[in-house]
Amino acid sequence: MFGHEAYGIGGDSPRHVTVGENVLMSRSFGRLTLLSLAAVWVIWGSTYLAIKIGLETLPPFFMQGCRFVVAAVAMAVFLRVRGHAWPTRPQMRNASMIGVMLLIGGLGMVTLAEDRGVDSGLVATIIAIQPMMMAMWGGLWKVWPNRMQWVGMFIGMGGVAILVADDGLSGSWSGVSLVFVACVSWSFGSALSRRIDMPDGPMTTTFEMAAAAVAFMVLSLVSGESVEAPSLRSGLAVAYLVVFGSIVAFSAFTHLISSVSGPLAMSYAYVNPAIAVLLGVVFSDESVSVNMAMALPVILVGVAIVTNASRPSAETAREEASTVTS
Repeated sequence: MFGHEAYGIGGDSPRHVTVGENVLMSRSFGRLTLLSLAAVWVIWGSTYLAIKIGLETLPPFFMQGCRFVVAAVAMAVFLRVRGHAWPTRPQMRNASMIGVMLLIGGLGMVTLAEDRGVDSGLVATIIAIQPMMMAMWGGLWKVWPNRMQWVGMFIGMGGVAILVADDGLSGSWSGVSLVFVACVSWSFGSALSRRIDMPDGPMTTTFEMAAAAVAFMVLSLVSGESVEAPSLRSGLAVAYLVVFGSIVAFSAFTHLISSVSGPLAMSYAYVNPAIAVLLGVVFSDESVSVNMAMALPVILVGVAIVTNASRPSAETAREEASTVTS
């Protein structure tokens, strides 16, 4: 967690994590966490392109609504078949609230901004401030990043700035404002989700996506979006968003936000722009600019610092373990 003080999930007010729990958390930083980081770094970096392709023949709210309807139903059926119990009503309510913050206030506003023509470079630059925002929200609970986490975040943001410095950064003020709203909503929802009673494991993801699906469809209806038959290209893009962008990556993020420090969970904001540019090179015959060549190492250094600063040292873990067992 942030700094030297950590809180767990499980009630209306935050609770202190015991030393024993902290040791267990340090030991849990293993394969699942690394796979989850890889998922949000790579998959969410690719969703910029997938969303853009989906918007070619589908309106923004309807597209995202379809995406999360299918994903939520698929997750719910799978979990029930596997014997997962339904969460309590308060947990359902909390998960739905967080889902609206993350997926309507966050992803929905980004999608709408892209639909209004905001440059992807500008979107990536603004989104890179999310880890900083989440750190600030953590301050509401007196939980702050440590010194090296701050250093890593600033370096990562600097790398993103280098990456998009030659993009022109054009875009309407209304579209740019939507991206800022997205950052505020996603970062606050992420910080809040760590401190309220949420469903266990993948049930959190299921109810968050279900709430977002309903909200997206309502927004599509209220805004009068015109829906026509999508192209095969757009349909495949939405299918990719359902399986990988929603079920896989969002489940991975849910795991990260409840098990690792905020700056590490939000580190995808630095990596995603680089992944998006790399995909452009591979699939759109784009050239590697000087800015990209300079930015990628800077971004990776920033992420490495945040990652290293978020993991308890072996010596610290041993000291805590000896304290627990003594």
